[in-house]
Amino acid sequence: MPRVLITTYYFPPAGGAGVQRTLKFVKYLREFGWEPLVLTARDADYPAFDNTLQDELPADIKIYRAPLFEPYRLYRRFTGKAAGAATDIAVLTRDEQSRQKMSERISEWIRSALFVPDARMTWLYPACNLGRKIIREEKIDLLFSSAPPYTTHLIGRKLKQSSGLPWVADFRDSWIGWLSTPQWRPAPARALERRMEHRVLTEADRILTVSSGVQEDLLSRHPGLRDVRWHHLPNGFDAADLAGVAARPKEPGFTLIYTGSMYGNRNPRALLRALEKLAEERCPGLQMLRIRLVGRVGEPILQEIAASPVGHLFEHIPYVTHTASLQYLLAADGALLIIDDAPANKGIVTGKIYEYIGARLRILALAPEGDAADLIRSHGLGWCVPPTDIAGIAQALRQMLAGNPPENAHRSEQAWPLFERREQTRQLAALFNQLMPSGR
Repeated sequence: MPRVLITTYYFPPAGGAGVQRTLKFVKYLREFGWEPLVLTARDADYPAFDNTLQDELPADIKIYRAPLFEPYRLYRRFTGKAAGAATDIAVLTRDEQSRQKMSERISEWIRSALFVPDARMTWLYPACNLGRKIIREEKIDLLFSSAPPYTTHLIGRKLKQSSGLPWVADFRDSWIGWLSTPQWRPAPARALERRMEHRVLTEADRILTVSSGVQEDLLSRHPGLRDVRWHHLPNGFDAADLAGVAARPKEPGFTLIYTGSMYGNRNPRALLRALEKLAEERCPGLQMLRIRLVGRVGEPILQEIAASPVGHLFEHIPYVTHTASLQYLLAADGALLIIDDAPANKGIVTGKIYEYIGARLRILALAPEGDAADLIRSHGLGWCVPPTDIAGIAQALRQMLAGNPPENAHRSEQAWPLFERREQTRQLAALFNQLMPSGR
């Protein structure tokens, strides 16, 4: 059985959406003729932990962990945040008062100017040293790296250069200027980051993206690199996860659920205004609506919800394990998706969409025209409204609460098998086979 070395920062015991893609590939690759070995971080400062995810891994899987220095620990101390606070949420959800603090401004400048491509840059050389040892001792046949963080692709590139092995670079997000990356960098830092991006895209033997929007965003900066190496492999859901979960008891009324992180411009402000409009109109069924947010939510957003006259319709469940999140999901009546209206976000198809599909929930998407909207409409999965269209959101809520099906609802069952993790892993293994000298 050929062997693939998978380099990923987010891996159990890490929790959150960033873990799921590589975790499921590792879980199912053996079924399709590939032995996965994992190179990940040791003592990483993850924004969330979920030890239950380790139960999904084959018992004898080989996992190697290279050390790194985590600057976010210093960031917490410098800015006065509690140890263990979720750093991604802290960075992306600061209110205006926090932004004016000198410690926050200095931290943001350091992040933008010095941490290129990201705050995990100190992992590069320890991971490369360990990776070369793994390649030599384990007789690796192929390299696979998944980003973000983008340091993982720099590791993949260096390991390819030293070993000559074929390398697949997997982009769960695009890179420069993407939502979770610094929007501004000093000119020298931006030039360095652009060279890194170009070299990764030039030297990878295959480039995977989770959506066509991610691919097009990358190619917009490097149009000369459009060729046959690019492949689109979306995220998905694991039917085994859903089958093995006992749903929480259904509650009276209509539960609209949002799972995952909510921060910055990804917020329910327009939804609040639409709900306030429906409250003024005394919309039937509104008082029986519960909007349940399961996951990490920025404090400014929670404050805005609490200040609204419809804030009592919301319930916040702080971060829970993936299994517990699925239990809440299966007990819901509908699902909420929010993608803010920014040019780069037209290519975002968040992983939660696929778990919503797996749970067979109607989706209310507040999203711009783009990949997510096309997916929802083409498969009849729910309603998609521009994220600032208050009247449109109110109308979609009326239809949802009245039990009216969305347009093309008859197509929704056809979407279910298309996005199952086992099937996607089969496609990944087929791609790996193409890169083997035997053409297997």
